[in-house]
Formats: sequence, C-alpha cells, structure tokens
Amino acid sequence: MFKKILILLFVCVSAHLAGMDKYNTAMGVHFGTSTGNGYSIRKWGNTNAYQLTFAAYTTGNRNSNHNPRKNSISLGANYLWGLHDSQRYKFYVLSGMAYTIRRVKEDGTWESDDRWAVGAGPGFEFEFSDRFHVSIELPMTYNYKDDITMYIPSGGFYYYFK
Repeated sequence: MFKKILILLFVCVSAHLAGMDKYNTAMGVHFGTSTGNGYSIRKWGNTNAYQLTFAAYTTGNRNSNHNPRKNSISLGANYLWGLHDSQRYKFYVLSGMAYTIRRVKEDGTWESDDRWAVGAGPGFEFEFSDRFHVSIELPMTYNYKDDITMYIPSGGFYYYFK
C-alpha cells in the first residue's frame, strides 16, 4: 500500500510540474548516495532548484543464502543553490539527503536494513540541447549505515519540458 501511495504521489507531482514554466522543469534519472537513485524531478526557480528522486527495486535471489533477496525503496530530496548560470551550463552547490527503506530476506525471515545519507558539494549541469541536460556532482557524503564520510560522485540525465 505504501509503495502505491508513493508512486501516485510521484505521478501527481510530475503532472503538476509539467504545467509550469518553460524549460525550468525536468524529469530524468539520477544516481548518487546522498541524492538518491532512480527517477528524478528537478525544478529551477530564478537561481535555485529542488530535486526529488524515487526508485523501488529488488535484487538478489529469493532462494539463495549467498545472495539474499533485498527489496528497496529509495527516496531523495535535494536543494541546489545556483552560483553561476551561463548559456551552456549551470554551476551550483548541492545539499540534500537520501533514505533507503530496505528489507532483506535471510534464513526465511525478513529483516530491516534501512539506510540514510546526507551530503553537500559542488555540481554542474551541462546543456546538450534546450531540453537534454546532464548533471555531474561531487558532494561530501556522510553515510550512516557504513559510518563513513567521503566524496561520492553523483549525476543524472534530464529532459526539460514545458
């Protein structure tokens, strides 16, 4: 039920953003520890932006103890502080967090293995056309589950629409 509510919320937000300003709203895919993995929506204002990321996926083999089944939902929320905006690229500082709800099946029982990470650092968004953009980011990331702080690159591919 929770998964269906999240998917419905993602679709409603996407539809709402689609009707907004020309070329300021994008959908795409984004991958990063502190930004979240999966489908992403990015909305630029005059100088700053926000980004929401969502994915639901399953990995592993349901009948193996060496490669246990993992069901995951990844959620990310980020804010982009615009520093420079030229015709071909944007330079910004990214700040945000990601939370992964993960259930692992070991020895026939499901166990919780949730994870979260926060990060901040520089990023660039390059325009390949009016509508296709690529982002590359290098946030300093604190990963709670592994108790480690380090630079972990992130990035995404976006399509801007009206």
